[in-house]
Amino acid sequence: MPHDDVPLATSAMIALAGEVLATNGYRVARDLIGMSRSGQSALLAEDSFSVVSVVAFETWQQLEIDWMDAQADLVDLLAKRLARSAPKAWDGYLVLLCAGEPLDRRDAVQIERDTTRLRKIVATGAALQTTNDVRQVLDLLLPLELPAKATALEDVLDTLPELLSASVPPLAVRVVVDAFRAMEPPLDRLHELGGEG
Repeated sequence: MPHDDVPLATSAMIALAGEVLATNGYRVARDLIGMSRSGQSALLAEDSFSVVSVVAFETWQQLEIDWMDAQADLVDLLAKRLARSAPKAWDGYLVLLCAGEPLDRRDAVQIERDTTRLRKIVATGAALQTTNDVRQVLDLLLPLELPAKATALEDVLDTLPELLSASVPPLAVRVVVDAFRAMEPPLDRLHELGGEG
């Protein structure tokens, strides 16, 4: 693996993506039979909940021309291997990594916002300079790390008054938290508090 200060090649992006996904419970395949349009710089990963295709490109022009083929590959695979009613049939993700930058960032945003067939994540140039950058891009697909104790989650609400004290009166935050826990409207409780908060 490259060092964090060395820009990444497409092969390094794919290798790192495979490593990150495998470490987090995905089954990763680089032998993409039936996904010929995705080329050599791609991988397929699957866990209990979703199917992910990661495809890397050297230039934005390549991505712009070939991303729809990569999408078609994954859509075809999902259609062949999963019943329409299977939850994973609707949880396909296409991750497009590109060493280059688009001339206009809105082009990448437009691809991401197109959710007609799959959800897409696009990361380019400056956002992919280090191995940690690839990990951050994939964070959206990784399981959440929850505290070992369930009580730790309850304690988060107790810390809000202190965390927000610089901008919100602690008493007002406590009132909202108490209303949340009691499943009551927070605004009613705040109105009852009046000018005390």
